[in-house]
Amino acid sequence: MISTHTEPNRPKWEEQISPTMSWQELAADLSAPSSHQLVGLTPAEQVVVTYLRQGLSNKEIATALGKAEATVKNQVSSCLAKLGVSTRMRLIALLR
Repeated sequence: MISTHTEPNRPKWEEQISPTMSWQELAADLSAPSSHQLVGLTPAEQVVVTYLRQGLSNKEIATALGKAEATVKNQVSSCLAKLGVSTRMRLIALLR
């Protein structure tokens, strides 16, 4: 379901993921970077991490998933704690 079609002025997440997919479908459809790195994360957190790896902001992730920005912020914080890293950039580096 990941699209390779791109159009100018479209957000990055729209270019890569179908807008009709729920976060549950995304969790099942998107390939995780490495399953051992995501042990302990909920399916929703795994989807958020997938978007983080693409360089999206909390606001962009919230828009893509139809969630509140505060919810995404809490999920990112939870991922940081569960994976034992102190910053968003270190989390991204860990996952790459």
